[in-house]
Amino acid sequence: MEQWAERHEVFRGPIFSVATGNVVLLSGQTARRDVVEHVGGVAVVPIHEDRVLLVRQFRIAAGRELLELPAGLREPGEAPATAAARELAEELGYRAGRLIPLVTYYTSPGYSNEQTHIFLALELSPAPAEADWDELLHPEERPLAGLQEALLAGEFVDGKTLVGLQLALAWLARNGG
Repeated sequence: MEQWAERHEVFRGPIFSVATGNVVLLSGQTARRDVVEHVGGVAVVPIHEDRVLLVRQFRIAAGRELLELPAGLREPGEAPATAAARELAEELGYRAGRLIPLVTYYTSPGYSNEQTHIFLALELSPAPAEADWDELLHPEERPLAGLQEALLAGEFVDGKTLVGLQLALAWLARNGG
């Protein structure tokens, strides 16, 4: 297993930091590594009746609007399920009667330790919505029927949304949802 031989933090921001340095490889040789150390986040696949609830928002890194799952960062010490419930309420104004963990994955482990926890939200009921001040979100609904075709047609390009929708469809097919 690789271990840091020397590590230097070169950037620290509110969401991530960047470290660089040398690691010792299994062979004993050293190699340079640059790592983005990220606080991690959550995403939610909210199903209401026969529709999935999504948000459309502009993403500066992509340079365009994307249709995504409601998602956000975890607060320090916040459990993933608590963060998922908070994001669902903030972004779409719903509370889940059932919040089912689907997967936890590394978004890009070649250079980042960021983990995303994805949950399926069922039995939705209204809750107060209050998006973060710097988010301009446009809620959008898609019927579950035809969602697989939309995925295959490339209508979704965000990683967490691709992963979450595929796993939610598989969970619903397996569990008769």
